[in-house]
Amino acid sequence: MGEEHKNLCICQDLQQLLEEQKKLSFDEFRFICEDFGYDTIPFILSTGKCQFEAFGWTNDGDFFTTNVFRLEALDVRRCCATISLLEPVDIDGYPVDLCDNVFSLRTTSNCLVVDLTCFKSLQPLSPRLVDRLLPIVDPK
Repeated sequence: MGEEHKNLCICQDLQQLLEEQKKLSFDEFRFICEDFGYDTIPFILSTGKCQFEAFGWTNDGDFFTTNVFRLEALDVRRCCATISLLEPVDIDGYPVDLCDNVFSLRTTSNCLVVDLTCFKSLQPLSPRLVDRLLPIVDPK
């Protein structure tokens, strides 16, 4: 039950996460097609020594770093996943580190394929963080 078992656990965990993500988004329902579900369960991957980080570009062309991702596709047989980068922002909509005051996680079009055998654990976050609307501040 060594390293191979741990790698299989990450694949199984992400398979369960993908199933729950589909249920949250109401993709598997025939008669319910309201747009009030969440379509993302954000998560953090860890190698055991540190959290995995990736670099991407915002829609405005700015550079950002993140350690929060969305699972797009999973190949359990090869133990690899396609993940998209989520950009952490503060209450004013400015990019921040996850250690800072994160108000929302913006979806991006940045994707990458990762070998899951490199990771030891994952930490899911609240789906409510993804594309959370920034508050409207009325001028006085």
